[in-house]
Amino acid sequence: MNKRTYGKVCCVVNCKNTQYNTKNVHFYSFSMKPHKVEQREKWIKAVRRRNADGSLWQPNKDTKICSEHFIGNAKSEHPLSPCFLPTIFL
Repeated sequence: MNKRTYGKVCCVVNCKNTQYNTKNVHFYSFSMKPHKVEQREKWIKAVRRRNADGSLWQPNKDTKICSEHFIGNAKSEHPLSPCFLPTIFL
């Protein structure tokens, strides 16, 4: 996908949310910060996405996940919050 053409797009398989076709939806990046490695790894595991060759998918700096995958439609930075990880996948 061309970022300039599509803008923010949710990385979750079968989620069609983009910045252009949704309202009141936020898009969050997978943190690249060293102190957030554990949160990043948990998000990757929660998304349950694989590459075509079966290897574990890895997000890049432009990868986004939309707020519809978080309880309350928003992520939390607190590790004990139910909104710390994406848990809603239809």
